[in-house]
Amino acid sequence: MNKENTKKSFIAQILVLFKPFWKYVSIIVFILIIIQLIGTLAPYLLGKSIDAVTKGNIHLTFLLLFISLIISIFQSIGLWWLKEYIEIKKLDTHIQKSFSIYSLNKMLQFSIGQHINEHSGVKQTIVNKGQNSVSSLIEIVFWNLIPNLLQVLVTLIILFIFDWRIAIIAFVFVTIYIIVSYKRNIIVYPIVDEIRKKHQAQGKTESELYRNSTLVISEAQEKETIKNFTKFWNDLTKFENQTWVNYLKKFYPQKLFILFGQYACLALGLYLILIGEHSIGMIVTLFSWLNSVFGNLINIMSSQRRILFLLVEIRKYFDLLDIVPDIDPNPNGVIIEKLQGQIEFRNVNFAYPYRKSEKEEEEEKDTTENKEDHTVSNINFTIPAGAKVGFVGMSGSGKTTIVNLIRRYYEATDGEILIDGIPLKEINLKWLRSHIGNVEQKIDLFDRSIKDNILFGLPEGQKNIEDKKLQKAVKDASLTEFIEKLKDHGLETMIGEGGIKVSGGERQRIGIARALIKDPKILIFDEATSALDSHNEKLIHDAINKGSKGRTTIIIAHRLSTIADADKIFVVADGKIVGEGTHEKLSKSCKEYKNLLKYQLFGA
Repeated sequence: MNKENTKKSFIAQILVLFKPFWKYVSIIVFILIIIQLIGTLAPYLLGKSIDAVTKGNIHLTFLLLFISLIISIFQSIGLWWLKEYIEIKKLDTHIQKSFSIYSLNKMLQFSIGQHINEHSGVKQTIVNKGQNSVSSLIEIVFWNLIPNLLQVLVTLIILFIFDWRIAIIAFVFVTIYIIVSYKRNIIVYPIVDEIRKKHQAQGKTESELYRNSTLVISEAQEKETIKNFTKFWNDLTKFENQTWVNYLKKFYPQKLFILFGQYACLALGLYLILIGEHSIGMIVTLFSWLNSVFGNLINIMSSQRRILFLLVEIRKYFDLLDIVPDIDPNPNGVIIEKLQGQIEFRNVNFAYPYRKSEKEEEEEKDTTENKEDHTVSNINFTIPAGAKVGFVGMSGSGKTTIVNLIRRYYEATDGEILIDGIPLKEINLKWLRSHIGNVEQKIDLFDRSIKDNILFGLPEGQKNIEDKKLQKAVKDASLTEFIEKLKDHGLETMIGEGGIKVSGGERQRIGIARALIKDPKILIFDEATSALDSHNEKLIHDAINKGSKGRTTIIIAHRLSTIADADKIFVVADGKIVGEGTHEKLSKSCKEYKNLLKYQLFGA
């Protein structure tokens, strides 16, 4: 993508974000134009009043002063009040709200695989900084840059009407400054982008340190961690300081150039007054107009460093929003009227996309090379509707990958996956996921009540359900005893940020209840008991047995006791299915399964 297209894309994205607000922004810009036009009139009247004094016309002097006062009141109070009123009522928080909703909606369009492949901390940092940067840039542009530019342009036009010779000198100085400033910023932009990358890396590191602070303390690494963190900041600060010092070395000579331009115009104006081409009172008018042109140009100059940094943040934010979802949700796809839950894999292959570093992305963005990570190969099996099956294997063998392909977190590279004989790609994805219950190894919970967390599993439009259905999900998830102990609030008990107020076993059972509440035809347990004690494992095992009745149930397990009673067990190794059958059959015939037993995973 060339630079010109990038600029067009950047502007187009700004326009899309601001589409709901252009009417009000246009009104404000119009008000600003009127303000600037009126602003040039007051100095003119003041100059004329001084001329009236020199002629002894006291009545005209005070009349002109009174008119100037009325104009100033209308401009500085009436019009500015109207401008700020529109900002408060129609922009300000409304813009932030719109950006925030837009960003979240865009993030939720990405596939789960894309979210897994992106560092969540980096993603959130880019979005937060991007949204704030867009808001800040718009604030600078519309409430600082545009008013200053309008004042410069309007005053230059008035100067041309007043005296074209003074206006020509002012125009030349302004034009030269704009060209030089533009070229300077083009050179500085990549360096500012490097500063952004360093800040992003710092933010990621800081986020990880806070998240893993207990690890740092438990390993007695406080001193070393602070030392490394301080060095990171020192290197960043040194680089950023040097960048902006070099920037100032170019910035202030250009500011001196602007001052020379201002006083060159003023000198010519004074000369023209001395030779009688303009009145004495016009010196006040001329000084005010020239100060408006060059003073506002200096104000614009002062904003450039801030604007440059905002632009690189926004560019990265737009790059994130430009990512095309790699899974087509197929909203007009097939909806299976009587879903049974039969699952079939036919010669399925899959390779994870290689997760590049930012440096690699820059180096390889113009290449078509597609590196690949861990792979599953030539997967063939059929899971009958209503069957209870298990997937076992060593960590990294590919069992979770296979199940993630069923959930369509990723798209199979080759082959075909079918649900009730219908290709997965042809099915409405949102509808399909509303019929799949998921219980992950790590259950994600909101800082809400237990009930709210359970009901979150319901499809859209079904949030109000009968209490007996909720109680059944609670009972089948082996949560009843736990809920009864919460005498004060029961299901309405708040569980804290990330579910901090509940234990691991309670968290898993809340997750199971959330999966069961939608009455899914396909139920998936992904390492649901791997981190639990024997008591909680039994409770979860009971919940799995209750929940699996009448459903196609898939269990990924390290502990073979969890799937010993499964109708069929698939053994996965190196991305391939190397054995399938019942526990009894595999324990006699499958080498890999025997190895899992030998390592005492059974009953562990």
